[in-house]
This record gives sequence, structure tokens and C-alpha cells, in this order.
Amino acid sequence: MKKVWVGLLLGSLLLAGCSMLSKSSAPKTKQQATSTKVTSKQTTNQSATTSSESSSPAKATLWNTGKKAALSTFMAAWQREMGQTYVGTYDDKVPDHLGFRFPEAFSDSSLAGRIKWGSQSVDLKWSKDGEDSSAFQVVAVATGGKADAQYPITYFFCLHNRRPVVFVTQTTNGNDLIIHDTQNSALQAGFAKIITGSRPTTLTDSALNVNMSRDAKANQWPQGYQGTWYYYDKYDHKINSMTQNDTDGLKLSYVASEGQKWIHIMGAEQTAGAGNFEYVRYHYFDGRQIPVLMNASGAGAWFDNNAYPSAAAANQMRDWQYGDESKTSPAADALD
Repeated sequence: MKKVWVGLLLGSLLLAGCSMLSKSSAPKTKQQATSTKVTSKQTTNQSATTSSESSSPAKATLWNTGKKAALSTFMAAWQREMGQTYVGTYDDKVPDHLGFRFPEAFSDSSLAGRIKWGSQSVDLKWSKDGEDSSAFQVVAVATGGKADAQYPITYFFCLHNRRPVVFVTQTTNGNDLIIHDTQNSALQAGFAKIITGSRPTTLTDSALNVNMSRDAKANQWPQGYQGTWYYYDKYDHKINSMTQNDTDGLKLSYVASEGQKWIHIMGAEQTAGAGNFEYVRYHYFDGRQIPVLMNASGAGAWFDNNAYPSAAAANQMRDWQYGDESKTSPAADALD
């Protein structure tokens, strides 16, 4: 919140030897339900002057006691709706993920070099106000799940380069703690609103696939499928790309099988073979929804890879699967 100082200087020079009188005042500002610091400045004048004291809230931090309380209220409602129970630092409790106690685990080196987000190692830092220089600042942690769950789920409420993102881990063993964006839109949007004051619009897959059947019949790429896509090829272990703007040499059709919609791609003169399949949907990446294109092939429309709008996202997520992919072929499984 910016400081606003309004000064009013009234001066009159009517006779020699008369004194100047100045007076400053600051309008009252409505305070939000966040913690603020109040500063005052007193000015004094010569005789026949009066002194006044004015105050103004300091700039609010990205994380504070007000936002901590807001997250506590939000999580209490969210976990009731989900039928789950969580222990959170926002309630001044100590979440425990299989022996990692938070926030202590961020400072005792037990997780140093062991946290991975996709193919990238990241260093999560605990922050009390979200205002330090670390790229990944965790301001809250929650651990829990369903009452009969064998292993816990842990959420990290994070500021990545000052942007809100909720990471989740269900890691149960191994040397690394694997985190990824939670795909729960209520959590992502709810935390974003607490941090920014504005709830982002939740995008739907149907928006990406509007007129999907009509465009395919016209042998045109639906708008959501156009452009350049990047994917990790596990056969040659590198990032490849494909550009889909025109359909020269291709024959498109729309198919739906076992609840899954596809754009089916064949060669214009192709008469044998199963061809390729594509479907675009939204997934969260770095706290934002981005389109992710699922590639499949073969008689069973077997999953090949996920493709992304940027090479950087494709490289980081590589062969990550979100859980909504089609089945993989036996040949692909043999590569894992």
C-alpha cells in the first residue's frame, strides 16, 4: 500500500516580522484485514505553531498473518468438501510427511538437493513473508488425506518468482521428494486469490476442443491444436517439435472411443495402418493452466507422449504423466 502524504502550506506575508505557519495532515485510509506497520512523523514549528502526528500503513507483504488466517479458513472448508483432513502450518501445527517435519525440514538440510520438480532439481525455502530473494518460497505446508490412506499427501503453498503455485507430493520412498503442480483447480485458484486478491478463471477442456468434430470433417486443425508443440522423445532422448497449421498431405477425422475424444490423423493417401491420435486438454504448470497435447498411436490409440507449447516446459516435464492418458503399448512399457 503506497504512502500518501498530503501537505497543505498556507503562507501569508502581510507585515514584516510576521511568522510563517505550516500545518500538515494525512487522510485516514481504510485498512485491509492484513498486518501492517504504522509509522508516524511529528513536525514542530516555531512559537504559535501546532504539532500534528500522522500515520500511514507500510506496504503489505506477499504473505502475512491476514493471508495465513485466510488460508486456514479456506483449507478448513476445502478439506470438508474433499472428505479429507490436513495438518497445516497455517494453524501453527507441524505437518509430518513420513518423517519430514515442516517447516523444520527446509532448514535442517534433510531435503537439500533432494527435491525434484519434473526433471529439474529445486530448492524450496521457507519464508515468513514471501519477500526474500529465493526463487521458490514456501509460505505454508499441509499434510494429510483420507482417514484410511496408507500414505500422506503433502501440499506446498509456494511463491515461485513471486507468483502463487501449489505443489503436491505423494512420494513414499526413494532418495528424491518428487513435487508437481496439483491439478486441483480449487486449491490453485483459492491460493492465488489469497495472494493476489483476484481469483483466476478456471479454463475448461471444452474450450480447447470447440468445433472439434466439424473442423476434422473439414480436414482443418481445430484452433486449440494449431501451432508448434514440443515433446520429449524417449526413443532418441531429446526434445522434438511438430507444427500443425495446415493439413497438406494429411487426412483428419474425429473419433470417440471408450469415453476419449480424438483427432485421428492419417496420410492423405494412406490405406493401411492405424495412424496417430491427438487430444488437447488443460493442465496446471507453474501455477497456471496451459494446453497439453496428448499424442497416441497404434490400433489401441496407445499413449506416446505429452506435448507442450514451449520447449522449456517439455524439457522439464519430459515423460511425466498426469493420470488421464490412454494406455501405453507393451513396446513402450518395455522402455521404462
